[in-house]
Amino acid sequence: MAQQKNYYKILGVSEDASQDEIRKAYRRLTKKYHPDRHGGDKEAERKFKEVTEAYEVLGDPEKRQQYDRLRAAGAQGGFEGFEDIFGGRQQQQGRGARGGAQGFNFEDLGGLGGMFSKIFGGGQSARTQQAPRQRGRDIRTRVTIPFDLAIKGGKIDVKVPRQQTCSRCQGSGAAPGSTASVCPQCGGTGQQQSGLGGFAVNRPCPQCFGRGKIIRNQCSACGGEGVVERPSTVEVKIPKGIEDGQKLRLSGLGQPGISGGGSGDLILQVNVESHPHFERKGKNVYSEVSVDMVEAALGTERDVRTLDGTVTLKIPPGTQPGQKLRLKGRGVERPDGIKGDHFVEVKVKVPKKLNDRQKELLKEFKRSHAGSRT
Repeated sequence: MAQQKNYYKILGVSEDASQDEIRKAYRRLTKKYHPDRHGGDKEAERKFKEVTEAYEVLGDPEKRQQYDRLRAAGAQGGFEGFEDIFGGRQQQQGRGARGGAQGFNFEDLGGLGGMFSKIFGGGQSARTQQAPRQRGRDIRTRVTIPFDLAIKGGKIDVKVPRQQTCSRCQGSGAAPGSTASVCPQCGGTGQQQSGLGGFAVNRPCPQCFGRGKIIRNQCSACGGEGVVERPSTVEVKIPKGIEDGQKLRLSGLGQPGISGGGSGDLILQVNVESHPHFERKGKNVYSEVSVDMVEAALGTERDVRTLDGTVTLKIPPGTQPGQKLRLKGRGVERPDGIKGDHFVEVKVKVPKKLNDRQKELLKEFKRSHAGSRT
């Protein structure tokens, strides 16, 4: 099987890196290896193209997901032509569109055909195509909320690092007083077409970074990107009963799209603070109550805290250490109205010091208890 290219390794990021980390790595590496900075250095040019190729896949959440699936299939011996497709090698003659490598049918992976329809273009020249609409990237961030808010639900304000049009250059990317010129390599389309056997593959133009224009004098405020990243405040509704680590997807609150494309989504991971008295497991709540050994033996009552306030808990005679008593319906209420239970674990306190009279009474109890069992 052909050696697979590891796009994560090329960009120097982990496989669970966020889209923002991938984007920052791409920007850093393309600036480092840009041909304009290396005066025709072939190795730098090769690395620049390799980085651009990696970002074409990992920079798109949908392509990235499909790429991960293809890597898994390749690692299991699923197909041989992985690098032929993603790595830019010329495919051997005789391999059809459906049989990418030795009879492997991409349609067998289910749902991945869409990826190849996006990566592989038709016979139309890239110079006659318009810059494609691109959906904005998703923003992934985390927020920590109080325990009580997770139980009852409510609204919170979340600061999100969103991109906004640069006010200095008005989004052109060029310094005030200067202009951008049409990229001579792609003719302003932002794409470059190359042939792979019977396919035509469109990739971001390596000279203009897919923008379709060359900026000689970049805006100092945005570095030629035309956008700057500034935090914006978003009001988020937290559903009642949300669990620690649960993710909320908020449609259209991600980064703005390109060339008229729709905005991405905001994917918010909610972390819940711990509570000094309660422990939560799903829809159930757990707490503790302490009694002495006499109360455990004879039975007693205790006032205990619940999510809905204080209630009186009856501790039956003969309660054992660690025994859990259930308060039905006193747990977490889910959005569908179903409520969990509250379990109270009984901790029995044993005295550390006893006077002579107490010791004698306990010995007498032990003798009588042993006699009752015979």
